[in-house]
Amino acid sequence: MNPPETSAVLRLDLDHVGCIARSLDDAAARWQRLGFRLTPQSRQQGAVPGLAGMHPWATANRCVILRNTYLELIGMVDAGAFNPWARFMAKAEGLHILALRCDEADTAYSTLSARSDALLPPVPRARVLDVDGEPRTMRFRNIFSRDEAWPEARYLVIEHQTPDYVWQPRYQRHDNGACDLVAVSFVADDPLMLVPRLQALGAEVVAQDAAVVSAKLPGRGALRVMSSDRYGEMYGAAPRTGLCAMTISFENVKRTLDSLAKRGLIIHASSYGHWTGPEDANGFVMHLVQDNEYS
Repeated sequence: MNPPETSAVLRLDLDHVGCIARSLDDAAARWQRLGFRLTPQSRQQGAVPGLAGMHPWATANRCVILRNTYLELIGMVDAGAFNPWARFMAKAEGLHILALRCDEADTAYSTLSARSDALLPPVPRARVLDVDGEPRTMRFRNIFSRDEAWPEARYLVIEHQTPDYVWQPRYQRHDNGACDLVAVSFVADDPLMLVPRLQALGAEVVAQDAAVVSAKLPGRGALRVMSSDRYGEMYGAAPRTGLCAMTISFENVKRTLDSLAKRGLIIHASSYGHWTGPEDANGFVMHLVQDNEYS
């Protein structure tokens, strides 16, 4: 089952996932224990109800920069400011944002809006980053999903206008040998209900039944939707609905597993592979695979 033939061809790559935590410092410490190098804290900013222009939000982020993708960790730093993530924080700590990358936001929106009315027109965003010891403004444009239409996560399609500020080589080397984010997994009461969302994003459904839907993005990356029973069978955890797992590739999985075990982390294993549990990764499963071997 594929998108309608009348849909324009639009390449979308897996760009990043966003994890929302109540304490940025505590969550960052967990990710560092997993062997990730994190970027310095950067205050988020954007639109604030009742005010013109962009303003600092209640949250800041730190990121894990990988080869082509990254992991974003978002947490509170100013409880008195506007918090656009309050609904997600109230639900649970964990993965709540799925971001796909486009070349140009206006062109992407023209195609996507013809497929679904669940996506909003592009809006500008900015953050200040340290680049070679100097503050630089990272700029990007986002197409956000409407939460009431697609409530399981905040979907966004992002146009990076200053990608070199994000993918700085000094942040891409990790003690655990992490290479890339290659897939994300949802849990849904009825996995088939999310198929129209995947198709609206141009994903090709390659396999589906009542328990699992597997899809490939039109660019780089894969998406999967599972029933809670199948998720429990795979990972032995009681999930909430929404984004619940991500798959990361590593240079040498055996070496990574040995390193994590020496750090005192519990590594789970079954016929499905190896993973760390929600207690060690701020509410989600991290599935480990060998680089260039995931499909």
